[in-house]
This record gives sequence, C-alpha cells and structure tokens, in this order.
Amino acid sequence: MNNKKIIISLVILGVIASLGFIAWRSTTTTTPIRVAKYYWPGEFWVEIADSKGWFKEAGLNVELVDANPDYFKSLQDTVDGKIDTNEFVLFDFVKYLGQGADLVVVLAGDRSLGADGIVAKKGITSVNDLRGKRVGVPNGTYLHFILDTLLEREGIHHSEVTDVNIQAEQAAEEFAKGTLDAVVTYEPILTQAIEKGNGHKIFDTSQLPGVSVGVYAFRQDFVKNRPEDVQKFVAVWRKTADFIKTNPDEAYGIIAQIYGAKKEDVAAFAKQDQILDWRDNKTAFSYAAGLDSFHGLARNVESYLQKEGLLKQNIDSTQYLNARFIRALDR
Repeated sequence: MNNKKIIISLVILGVIASLGFIAWRSTTTTTPIRVAKYYWPGEFWVEIADSKGWFKEAGLNVELVDANPDYFKSLQDTVDGKIDTNEFVLFDFVKYLGQGADLVVVLAGDRSLGADGIVAKKGITSVNDLRGKRVGVPNGTYLHFILDTLLEREGIHHSEVTDVNIQAEQAAEEFAKGTLDAVVTYEPILTQAIEKGNGHKIFDTSQLPGVSVGVYAFRQDFVKNRPEDVQKFVAVWRKTADFIKTNPDEAYGIIAQIYGAKKEDVAAFAKQDQILDWRDNKTAFSYAAGLDSFHGLARNVESYLQKEGLLKQNIDSTQYLNARFIRALDR
C-alpha cells in the first residue's frame, strides 16, 4: 500500500513538473517581438502578414509599434531596445554602428527608385542651383547623405548650402512656410511638399539607384538568444513578399484600408520603392563592390562617415550583415 502511495505521489509530481515546463516553454516562446510599422513599401509586408495572421501561424507573438509619427526616432528606440526590429536605410544603420550600436542585418525590404527626393522653389531647376540656398533636411540621416552625395557630384561643398534641420514628416509644412528654398524628404511627403509649397521636384532616387536600401535589423543579443524566432520572422517575410508580388491587388488593398488611402496610390508608391524578394536578397548579401551589394554600398557609406568624422575606422561588413537566415530559406 505504501509503495502504491509512493508511485501515485511520483506520478503527481511528474505531472506538476511537466505542466510547469510547458508553462515555462509557453512564456518563453510567446514573448512578443516588437516590430515597427510604417507607411513605406518595404514595410508594407509587416501589416499584411499581421492582417493575414501569418505571424501567429508561424508561432510568433508580434506586437506592432507605430513609427509613423517619427520614423527616425523609432530607429533610436530600436537601438535602445524599445523596439526589437525595424527597417533602417543602410546608411542610418552603419551610422548607428559607428556610435556603438550592436545591430545586425537579417534581410532587405526595399530599394528606393524615386521615393526619396528634393523639392525646390520655382526658379531652382537643378541641384547646382542649391548653392547659397537654405535646404531643409533631417541632419545626420540618409537623406542628408543623399544631399551631400549630390552636392559633391556638382562640385559644391556642403558649407556652401545652409542646412536647416527639420523632421522628415514635417517637411511639407516647413516648405509651405516659404522660409526654405528646398527640402529633402520621402514619399508621400515629397508630393505633399510640391502641392502645399507650390514647388517642383529637382531630384529623386531613380537618378541614383541603389543609394537608399532598406534593411531589417535586430540587436545582436536578440539574434543570439532567439535565433529560431528570427528565422521564423524571415520566413514570414518571404511568404508575404511573394504574396505581394503574386497578389498585388489584394495586398495593396489591405494597406489602403489600414491607412485610409486609395489602392491605386498605394500601388503607385510601390513602383517608386521596389519591394525586394528572396532572390533580390541573395544578390544583395553577395560580396561585391557595386551598389547592388550591401557590402559595396556599406563601403561607400563608411567612407562618407569617416570623412565627416562620424566613423573612426572601417567596420567589417561581414560582422553586421548576417545572411544565414536568408540562405536557410534555400534549403
């Protein structure tokens, strides 16, 4: 009888231990991944995947964080750990590395082919006409990098242009005040600046393809501690990017409904900013010198940051461009 009681007690203890383990597993695997969302083609997939339930289907607990009020602040929030993953333009990503951020790229979301640009007053017809003018631009960002790249091409030193630091989301309003000769921003704010400030576009990234590539980054500690979740995240991205490509009408309809936009405007936006897929990523992660390769573009960015005194030495791009998750999708 005593033996029977002992056996029953052991069974009960075993059940309790198993339930405890299951509860522990549930807690660790359902810890939210805080993902930034923004009205930008390279980030459309996040809200589409959430709407379709594909994150949950993959076993991920994703919490969307609205970055639309201030995109560049959301990048700092990612560095600070308030957001787990966000899409950085590669320039901004490398700049944060130079400041000591411990980040790693796991995939590329988009390539700007006209979605970023410069709007100027009537009478200013080219970048060369910006000499001696007041230009609104978010200082220290990829938009500033684009401006300086263009000025250098025209033989204009950036000291010959007066930079006025503005928030990208407020560029249209600032330009409409009439105190700026031009603004550097992105769509749909670019078009709003033209309409509100009676301006016109003198440059967009279709004239400099490859200069602005959006990359999804996590902190290194997140990737180290939760590699399976990162792999699932990348797998959901591929599924959604393929869905957008094969079902654009439905995909853009989801985004239009979320943001109260016209579906045709969403589709037009996506033509200005190329949504990248798995094959594009395989090319981007390849080691090459051109702008089609992360490594090639990163070297250009590093050279600029060093010249500006924002980066003391070269960073080995293989240490922060992690292709393992993209390559795992090939198996």
